[in-house]
Amino acid sequence: MMIISSRCVIELAVVAEELNAGSIEQVVYAWVLRLPSQPLPIIGSGKIERVRAAVEAETLKMTRQQWFRIRKAALGYDVP
Repeated sequence: MMIISSRCVIELAVVAEELNAGSIEQVVYAWVLRLPSQPLPIIGSGKIERVRAAVEAETLKMTRQQWFRIRKAALGYDVP
């Protein structure tokens, strides 16, 4: 089980506010969708709210700066 640092949660909340996202979950989906490898998240949920969050994440216009701020908060260091 992965434990998310408080600095990462704080940064996700800041970006969620900047993007007017409905939830931090949407920002996480948006971040994953913008990874260079272009993964397709498998949400595997029967909860319609989770499906909606994943679909709505597609509409978020995350900047590169926001993407890298989340990365830095998660890993604890900047891109070398």
